[in-house]
Formats: sequence, C-alpha cells, structure tokens
Amino acid sequence: MKNLKNKLIALIVIVGFLQSCSDYLDQTNPNEVSTDTYYSNLEQSDASLTGVYGGMLDTFIVNPWMESLRSDLGIISARRTNNPNPNARVIPYYTHTYNPGSFNFHRQWNALYQVIFRANQLIEGLESMDDTLKSNEIWTEQMGQARLLRGMCHFYLHAIYNKGEIIIRDKVPASTEEISKPTSTSAEVIEFFRDDLLYAYNNLPHAFDQKTRVDKGLAATILGTSHLYEKEYNLAIGYFDDIINNKSEYGYALLTGENVKLMYTSAGDFNSESIFEINYSVELKGNESQWYEESFSNRNARYSAPNSKGGGAPEHTVVAAWLTEAYSTEFLDPLDVRNTVIGHNGRDRITDNISLRASSMVSLVNDEHTEYYQKPTAAIADNFRNNKISLFKQHTNHDITDHEKNVGVSPWQSGKNVIINRFADVYLMRAECYLETGRITEALGDINTIRERWGLALLGPVVNASKTYIANEPVSNLPYTDENTLRRHLRHVERPLELNIQGISSRNIDLRRWGNAKARFAELSGIKYYVTDYTYVDEAGKTKKRAKSLLTRTVTANELYINGENEFEAAAQNYNDTRDYLPIPLSESDNNTSI
Repeated sequence: MKNLKNKLIALIVIVGFLQSCSDYLDQTNPNEVSTDTYYSNLEQSDASLTGVYGGMLDTFIVNPWMESLRSDLGIISARRTNNPNPNARVIPYYTHTYNPGSFNFHRQWNALYQVIFRANQLIEGLESMDDTLKSNEIWTEQMGQARLLRGMCHFYLHAIYNKGEIIIRDKVPASTEEISKPTSTSAEVIEFFRDDLLYAYNNLPHAFDQKTRVDKGLAATILGTSHLYEKEYNLAIGYFDDIINNKSEYGYALLTGENVKLMYTSAGDFNSESIFEINYSVELKGNESQWYEESFSNRNARYSAPNSKGGGAPEHTVVAAWLTEAYSTEFLDPLDVRNTVIGHNGRDRITDNISLRASSMVSLVNDEHTEYYQKPTAAIADNFRNNKISLFKQHTNHDITDHEKNVGVSPWQSGKNVIINRFADVYLMRAECYLETGRITEALGDINTIRERWGLALLGPVVNASKTYIANEPVSNLPYTDENTLRRHLRHVERPLELNIQGISSRNIDLRRWGNAKARFAELSGIKYYVTDYTYVDEAGKTKKRAKSLLTRTVTANELYINGENEFEAAAQNYNDTRDYLPIPLSESDNNTSI
C-alpha cells in the first residue's frame, strides 16, 4: 500500500508552492517573465522542491502512448479492428509522418522544460541563502535533488530532440530576451547535464527514506546511461558496477522467486528493484480534471487497458504482434519449480509455454496462470475481440480492480505508479557495455541473471548444472557466444521483453543509437501473422472459446489484418535518419526568436 501520510504531507507543501507561483502556471504566454525566488529557511525551499517533483506528474513526461507508437512495440488499437480510418491525430506517430505541429507534439517538450524551470527557481533560491543555511546538510540534499532533476530532464531532451541540440535552461529568465535562447551543441548539452548529475552523485545519499525522492542511485544510473549512449562503455561500466556491486548501500535487489509477480503491480510500488518511479494516487484530489497535468492521477490506463475494462480513446495502444509472439515463445526452464505449478486449466507453464515474465508484462489469451482484473485468467476477464491478441499491463490496474472506472472517478484517472528506471535495466545496460568491449562471458552473466529470476532457460555454455541452458539461437543455430548473435538477442529479445514500454522513450532511443530503426521496421513489416480460436476453461470449469484471439504464424483462414497489410509497413517506408530525433516543436520555434 502507498504511504498515504507521506502523500498528504506532500500535498500540503505542493499546494502552498503552486499557489505561490500560480500566476506563472496560469499563463500560456511563453514570454512571461518570472521574478527571482528567495527563501528565508529550508522549510520554504523544501516546499519549492516538492513543486519541482509536482512537475513530474505530467502524463506527457513519459507519454507512453505516443512513444510506444513511434517504436516497434505498440500498434494503434483501431488497426486491429481493421478500421480503414483510425483517428488522424495518432496515425502520424505510428506511420512516422508527424511534424513539429502535430497533435500534442509539444507536450513532452514543454513538460520537461517546466520541471527545469522549477528546478532553476529552487536552485536560485538556495543560492541566495546565507552561509549558515548553505552549510546545512539539508541544503546540500535539496540542491542535489534540484540539480539531478534539472540534469535528468536535459538528458532526456538531449536524447530525444534535434540531434541533441536543445536549449540549455540554466536559470530563471529575468527578461524576454533571456527567454529567447538559441540551442546549444550536443557536446555543450552533455557537459551541462553531466555537471548537474555529478553534483548529485557526489552530494546525495545512496537512498532516502522517502522513496519518492531522487538520490545517488538515480544519478549513477543516468550518468552511466549517458556514457552508454555516447559509446563510452568503460566509463558507463564504472557507474553500473558501483550500483550493482554496492547494491546493499543503495538498497537495490532484483525481485526473485514468487516476488517477481509484484512487478508492475500496486503491491510492488517502490519495490527493491525501483530506482525511480513517479508516484500517483487517486486518494488525493480525485475530483480534479483528468486533463490537469499536475493532478495525482494519470491517463495511462485509459490508453492501454482492454476496452471491456475501461480502455479506449484514439490513443489506445496495443502490443505489436512480434512482441506478443516473443513473449509467447520464451524458453522456460523445466527445472524451475515455479514453472511446474498447475494453472486454472489443469496444465503447467511449461506445457502452455507462458513465462512468468510474459505474465507480468502483457495479457495473453492463453495465460491461464495469472489473475487478470479479479478473474482467474485473462480469457475469462476479457473477450479479446477485434484481434486484440494482447495488451500492455504496465500502466493498468489489472491487479486491484475489475474495471478501471472503479479506481478513480472515471477510467481516465489512474493512480498507478510509473516506473522510469529499474535495477534490471542496469544489468542489461552493463551487459551491452560488456558485449561491445568483447567481454562475452560477462555479458552472458548479466543477461542470465535477469533470465534466471523469471525461471527462463539460460543462454550459452552450462555454468550451473541445476539450470537449463540453450547453447544456440534456434533460428540461426549460431551459438550465443557469437558476438552478433548475442547482440541481436540483447537488442530485440532481452531488452524489449524485460523493459516493455518502461521509461521515457527508452525503446526509441535504443533503436536510434543502434542505427537500425529503419531496418527493424523493414524486418517486421515482412512478417505476416494469423489468428486462430483459443479454447479456455471458464470459472465453472467448462470449456469455452475465444474466437480469433490466439496469434500464430501458421497460415489459417484468418489473417491478423483482413486488408492484407502487415504491421509497420508505413514506418518502414517513411522512416529515415531525419526521424532519429524529434524536431523542436512549433510551440518553441514560434515563440523563441533565437531558434
């Protein structure tokens, strides 16, 4: 359960902060000039810090529907109904025909800069304090958090927009001229945000008792990630080693055993694997509009839940066919006792080939081993009509309710936390660094650490006789000790299946930095899928059927799309290197005379 007491305290201070700067927040004019901020004590500055965190509540910070559609992970759900005219406002993201003025294109950019603006207010206020306050440990912790949030937002803007040439906002504008700033070079931006991150890394504690606060662990994670993105692998390994080798100091541990079932559930909020997650709750100010971006709820469930459970809207996104197939064909370890537990249908996971990882990440019609929306199985809970062969679980309340409308005031309001950074990703990023520096054995070790906790067969030569190993990749029959074979597995199996749609544009950044986004879309657009009926066991133990709900590559009478199209055809055609980064939104270029 979430700590309601902490949230109420946060609510009190955030309301005080938001009221103090409501004149700014109510303005849509980008030329609004703010006054300087001064604090007489650390309680006032702490209230301002809570306001910085409040900016992170904006649903568009993560923007999962848009970012998943731009990647190879998500599909517009209307396509699965073979609707010839899905809503025009979301099509451009899936087809990669968006432009700087497309629907809601500016929202993520503005949301990240809003957090930066507030961080700058706090930083300037802290810098204005006298030396006595500056010598206080709390002052240093507040400054470290402010600079970490400012640096992190610059990091994401750099990784997503304009080839990294974004605007460095390092202070509160004192004039309209200071609002109109030109972009900086990618190298200048990297230097700036790393300076912020290094300050946080050197001055913040390994972890705060209040889990909602950013800490040294997040600073180390973002620093390591930034070096990985720049192919500075050995520098990245240094930070990842620090996190993994000192996990007890940071408080991190992978979920293992039966605890893996806590992944992306309400009971698993702020678990030992969480490095940074955005904290939401419908218990606080639930009467606020779902369109108010600083409410304590988000709209993510509406965009990914089953239609029968409150999902909908043009932005509704479902799991791509290839990802559905990948989850359905993972190699399970028959020696792991968790895989031999009998499910609702009287079979075990080995027989049904339903991995624990698949059960945590997506809903599958043939997953009769996991409760879904308070029903014994997904097939009982949902009708899987209109070729909705699987749906994302990460942002839904499938574990605590029978319908999204029963969580908040409406299905548009969800209190589900959003995880940005997770300990498992640190292992996988270190595995990539090992791989790219020729350390195949170490890379396999980190990958297998993740696979083992899910009860999956391990890869490569046998190391532990109590585990099952797969030596060769099944399609190519090349060994996993082959560098290219392992690289492909890491990129297109391990990372997407482990992380799913987690993070801020993580999959798009990966495809871009690997330089194979277009090739990936072309590959996937050449695969044709079919659907067949699935026979399941209902609550009364009777055998029933979900028509055309089970994905297959075996030719049947029912193609996944009756119009003969394959997924990602338009993306393969339209993607080019100008799509590697998003352009600067019109909202910025129209109002910034220096752009």
